[in-house]
Amino acid sequence: MMIPMNVGELEYQLKQTVIDSMSYSIGGFADDCACIVQAEDGMWETFVGQRGKKNELRRWASEGDACVFFIGMLWTEITDLI
Repeated sequence: MMIPMNVGELEYQLKQTVIDSMSYSIGGFADDCACIVQAEDGMWETFVGQRGKKNELRRWASEGDACVFFIGMLWTEITDLI
């Protein structure tokens, strides 16, 4: 897997894996999923959606940094499936 620099590349690369697309959300909030979204202020957010809340929220100025961290959030699932 190459290092994605934007959410378009991230989404494409994740679709090439066997990761269940129901376990993550790109661009919006979803319960029981790892999420990556661009906030209204332009910052990027990564978090785990649970019961309507953003748990483990991290904010990023760089879209690329957020994508790399998001891959890390899914890494256990990725390595379990390889």
